[in-house]
Amino acid sequence: MLDPELKDGDGIPAPKLIYRMSENSYRLLRFHQERARESLQAAGAYETIVAPLIRETGWHLLGTAKMGVDPGSSVVDAWGRAHDIPNLFIFDGSIWPTSSGMNPTATIAALALRCSDQLVRSRSNQEVPT
Repeated sequence: MLDPELKDGDGIPAPKLIYRMSENSYRLLRFHQERARESLQAAGAYETIVAPLIRETGWHLLGTAKMGVDPGSSVVDAWGRAHDIPNLFIFDGSIWPTSSGMNPTATIAALALRCSDQLVRSRSNQEVPT
């Protein structure tokens, strides 16, 4: 949404992001915490501790500019190039739809490196809109 008070130097309202976890997300987190505990105990753990969720902890929000081959269901191609804007590239966590519950930082870095490397290799063939 647009912030009702904060504006940029030209008086344009700044974006305001509000993120709320749904009840279903909380249920899924609890479910998977229990499966993790069960897995650890089955593997021989003698003590397991589930840390409580920390509010405002900086979740890894992924998939808002999903990578794919179909422009109807994705935003960028396999190299992070936007389907609709040929000289726009997105190299962050938004192109990756899910992290399987693990910290995605290393995979995001690997994707960014992979896509950047391809961009450098193909730089002389970049399509630029007229």
